[in-house]
Amino acid sequence: MIDCNTETLLLSDDKIFYTVEGEGEYVGQPSLFMRMSMCNLTCKGFASEDAPHGCDSYISWSIKNKFTFNDIFLFMEDNNFIDKLKRGANWKLTGGEPLVQQKQLLKLVRAFIDKYEFDPIIDFETNATILPDQAWVDEFGATFTTSPKLTTNGDPEERTYKPDVLKWHVLNNSGFKFVINSDKDIEEIWRKYVKDEHNINVPYNRIWFMPCCGSREEHIERAPAVVEYAKAMNVNFSPRLHLLVWDMALKV
Repeated sequence: MIDCNTETLLLSDDKIFYTVEGEGEYVGQPSLFMRMSMCNLTCKGFASEDAPHGCDSYISWSIKNKFTFNDIFLFMEDNNFIDKLKRGANWKLTGGEPLVQQKQLLKLVRAFIDKYEFDPIIDFETNATILPDQAWVDEFGATFTTSPKLTTNGDPEERTYKPDVLKWHVLNNSGFKFVINSDKDIEEIWRKYVKDEHNINVPYNRIWFMPCCGSREEHIERAPAVVEYAKAMNVNFSPRLHLLVWDMALKV
């Protein structure tokens, strides 16, 4: 039995909020985001004038707020979020890197299903460096939206590139989002993820290219080139809808 009064999670300053998905396969769909604290990468190489920390959610996930499972459930009830999930909104488990707290998340979802007696639609947003527990797929039917980090993210490759984890995601039909700065990124994607020595072989139709940007202005400026890259390589293009609509990366 899971004790929801003592089991805890560390959530970010954003905590839990309802919006539409801004990126990747589920762009535009109603989504309940639960943003976890902590990350195992820095993404300092993504820094720009409008995103000085590199990671566009750094200010949020770098803050740790401890909540019991019951605290989380009460917050969701008070904000009518349980009903959103019942009506088919995606439950987006994000961060930071949510799989840093994977064991506690498994407990939370099992407690949620026991309490509310329905299976939510779960999608992770992950940097694909931590191996997911197979129970996420087999028990909950969860999906994974990965965002593997290229050399431009600024972290060493031994931290960002995990072939065994990437192969798991290919086998489980995960989506792969890549932040594109230049044609050098395209070469790296093909060399390490598509036509690679480890035989990861991400299918073309599971790849999304996104512009590297931290504001609406940067998105408008950089997106056309990324669209052309996507067309040339026969993969998907993803906007960053939250920047286009609200000109904000967080709390939208």
